[in-house]
Amino acid sequence: MLRLGRILLVAIVAWLLLRLLRGVDWSEVGHALTHLSLWQIAVLLVAMLIRRSLLAAPLALLVAGLSFVRAMVSDVAAAAVATLAPSPGDVVLRLAMLRSWGVDTTDATSGLALSTTLFYVARLAAPALGFAIFWGARTFYAPFAWSALLFGAGAAALLGGLLYALRAERTAATIGRLLGRLLHRLRPATQAPAVWEHRLVSFQSHSAERMHHRGWAAVLSQLLLVAVEAGLLVLCLGFVGVRLDGPVVLVMLCSFMVVYPLSGLPLMGAGVLDATYAAFVSDHTAVEATDLVAGLLVWRVAVQLVPVIIGLLTVVWWRHSSAMAPPSPEEAAPSA
Repeated sequence: MLRLGRILLVAIVAWLLLRLLRGVDWSEVGHALTHLSLWQIAVLLVAMLIRRSLLAAPLALLVAGLSFVRAMVSDVAAAAVATLAPSPGDVVLRLAMLRSWGVDTTDATSGLALSTTLFYVARLAAPALGFAIFWGARTFYAPFAWSALLFGAGAAALLGGLLYALRAERTAATIGRLLGRLLHRLRPATQAPAVWEHRLVSFQSHSAERMHHRGWAAVLSQLLLVAVEAGLLVLCLGFVGVRLDGPVVLVMLCSFMVVYPLSGLPLMGAGVLDATYAAFVSDHTAVEATDLVAGLLVWRVAVQLVPVIIGLLTVVWWRHSSAMAPPSPEEAAPSA
């Protein structure tokens, strides 16, 4: 059944790609990519900076003592690793960076877990928002409705699980105790079950406290992120020659929100997201396939290629600075 589903997905994507690429004038695409003006590049750079700031905002808000600049450094470095290497390499890198900056382990793991969860809640909820706007402004469109239903259910389940976890101290204690017993049976030398129970309860209570004080701002940042992501793509399409009148912009924005969860696929859904987005826009506007491809390529350079290059340079800088930094008092102290 799983194999059949994969074959069906590949067939649908191939059909969408062929539909998109069939009418593309690649010489025009090349001209659009190489003739961006300096002011357009400057606008894109500012938009990219705003996007990265919103991506890093939950980590800065939910990790005590972490500056906004370091949160952005951690985010862009992890994004580069996630693009080139399988998960959980990006998580391992983030934890290592946070520890090297003196962030407490509980703070680091709690902040990463919460910020990642909020990001995926916003990503999965975006189709419902896009569908609602499109339905209210234009008409009911079944593909948008199915996307909203499918991904919206995932967002609701994830959000419900998060809200329950933030209130379930007793459940955290039970899970910690059971986990401790299991580990103790597998490795008798490991710490007692009571220690694991205390750790999980501490993690749960710490996460609940951070969300109580900063959660509203973190949620707001992720809602703004969806709007900025969609707006950045519209900018890229406008810069390659697409005429941006009201009805066209509405279709572009709503279509991006509906396909936004596909950016969670490897390489940000390269090919899959692009073809699906282009199919939706083409169904409701007269935008040429050539302009769509050119705009999507500019968008991928802005949100994918440039951050990967900056992220890799950031990793090199961090490794060098960590190697040059003096050891902490705990590391310097001789063992007993």
